[in-house]
Parts: sequence; structure tokens; C-alpha cells
Amino acid sequence: MAHQSNDAAAEQRRRFIRSLPLADIHRHFDGSIRPATLWELSEKYYSAVPGLDFEQFKHYLSWDDSLDNTLLDYLDKFHVPLQYTQFYDNIRRISYELAEDAWNDGIRLLELRINPLIHRRAGLTTRQVLAATRKGFATFRKEHPEFQVGIIVIAMRNHGGNMARILLREVLGEKEEFHDDVGVIGFDIAGHEAPFPPILFEDAYALATKMGLKKTAHAGESEGPERIWEALDRLGPDRIGHGTSAGQDPELIKRLARDGVYLEVCLSSNLQTGAVASLAEHPLPRFLDAGVKVALCTDNPTVSSTSLSREYELAMETFGLTEGDVRALARMSGEGTFLAEGFRSSVAAGA
Repeated sequence: MAHQSNDAAAEQRRRFIRSLPLADIHRHFDGSIRPATLWELSEKYYSAVPGLDFEQFKHYLSWDDSLDNTLLDYLDKFHVPLQYTQFYDNIRRISYELAEDAWNDGIRLLELRINPLIHRRAGLTTRQVLAATRKGFATFRKEHPEFQVGIIVIAMRNHGGNMARILLREVLGEKEEFHDDVGVIGFDIAGHEAPFPPILFEDAYALATKMGLKKTAHAGESEGPERIWEALDRLGPDRIGHGTSAGQDPELIKRLARDGVYLEVCLSSNLQTGAVASLAEHPLPRFLDAGVKVALCTDNPTVSSTSLSREYELAMETFGLTEGDVRALARMSGEGTFLAEGFRSSVAAGA
């Protein structure tokens, strides 16, 4: 009887979550590609990892609790997709499918992150990579005009500060304000934190500010709260990607709340990369209780084998969030968008 009751409660949670217009403002292009699409492209071009069937192939794309343990294991999952994201038509198709998958999960506002430089190995330019991404999204939006989407351009930490500035100059013409449908709305840095501190990207963030782009920065995922302090002081971001280690520093939590800086929280990803030892130890409840603005996000649905609705389920199951709590969290997540006023949907307006 208890088992039936638990199943009924879980089903009720799912129905409630699916009734909400959701927003995902931290999702990566290359970590969100359908495994079936990558398998099809692998069969079409060449086998990225010879001798595997589809189930074995998926191990190279998605986290495996029995084999994977660290952030570097997590980052390894991006190598195979990159072999097939070097071509305009593939990028366009994948972008369309990303939008479709988000829509089918109840997402009505999506911000997608992409580093154009790593998709240029077959000769595409940065603007062509972004044009293909925009084309896929724009095609989907013709079918679902209420779906809102923007692009955040990522500079990889290991590429250095100079490349970050070059990338920004290349994307100037792709800004949201220059297009009728989808455009670039923000700037981010991502990748291995430890060897590449925020100070290296101070000039790049100053340029992003001058360009009128909103700013976020991955920080405090694999490093301590000092990296979040440094990102706040030197980069001036509107949001912090993950920011998990802020939970260790009460003064930092106070600052985030005071300054209205959003934390983009990704529960499954944070557990897999070792940012938290267990979901129960995740600081999400502390952030919410302290008045920190939080957006619940997916990070990489394919790598983490998750969806945004599943992340909301985890939040309810793990922390006992009520329907009112979840409704407020979903609204706050939408309100954190970088989309300009004219591009926002009712999700971002707090509906």
C-alpha cells in the first residue's frame, strides 16, 4: 500500500511539474544532442568508436555511475559529439531537435550555450556555426512561436583570455538585437576551473559589457568559494553557473542575495561531477532560504541522462519542496533570463 501511495505521489508531482511553463537558462549544445542522432551520424560518416552497438556507444555520451567519478570523466563525454558537429546541416538539425526536446519537456524559454570555436574544424566560421544554430531554432519557432530561445556564447578557459576577446568580436553581428528571431544574448566562460582563474578573462568581460551582452560565468563547480568571489569582483557577472561551493561561505551567500546575482543550479550534474557528495547535501535549500536568486537548470541532459522536469522532481523529492515552492522557483528561473524584453515570453514575465 505504501508503495502504491509513493507511486501516486510521484505521479502527482510529475503532473504538477508538467503543468508549469518551465525555463532552462543553463544548457550546453554539445551535451544535449540526442544519442540516436549521433548514432545515425556515426553510421553515415564513420564510426567514431568502431565495433560498438548503440547501447555501448551511449556510454561515450552519458554518465555511468559504475565507471565515471570526476569532473574530467564528465567532460570526456563531449569528445564523440564533436566529431559530428563540424558541419552546417548537422548543427542546424541538432539545434532544431534540441528545441523540440525542450518543448516536449514543458520548456517554453531556453538559453543554449555554445562555443563556436570547437565546431570549426571542418572549415566553418564562427558566424556560420551561429547561423546554423539560429536557423534550427528559427525553424522550430515558426512551428511554435511561443517558444523563446537565445544563445549564450562560451569561451573555453583553456583557450585563454585573448581567444575569448577574439570570439566576442566575431559574434558582434550575431547579437539578438540584429535579428528578428534568435540571436546571441550573453557571454560565459567554461571548462576546467583550477588552472584558469577568472582574472585571465577580466578584459574579455569588460569587452562583453561594452558590447551590451549579459554575462554569466562557470564558477564554484570544482573549486572553492574563493573562485566565485573572484568572478564576482573581476568579471561582474549577472549570473554564476553552478556556484555550488558558495554553500560553504555564509558571507558569500549574503553577497549573492544582496546583489541579486543568480545561481544556475544543476542538481544531477553537480552530483556527477563531485560538486556535492550527495543530493541531500546540495546547498539549494540554503540558497533559497537566504534569498539568493536561483534558476534550476539541466546543464547537459544527454550527459546527465536527465530533463528539466526530472530536475524539478529531484528537488521536490530531495528537499521536500511544496508545489508553491516549485511554482516560485520556476517563475524565478524564467525571470533570470538574458532575453531582451521584446523577446521574452510569459514565462520570463512571471506567469
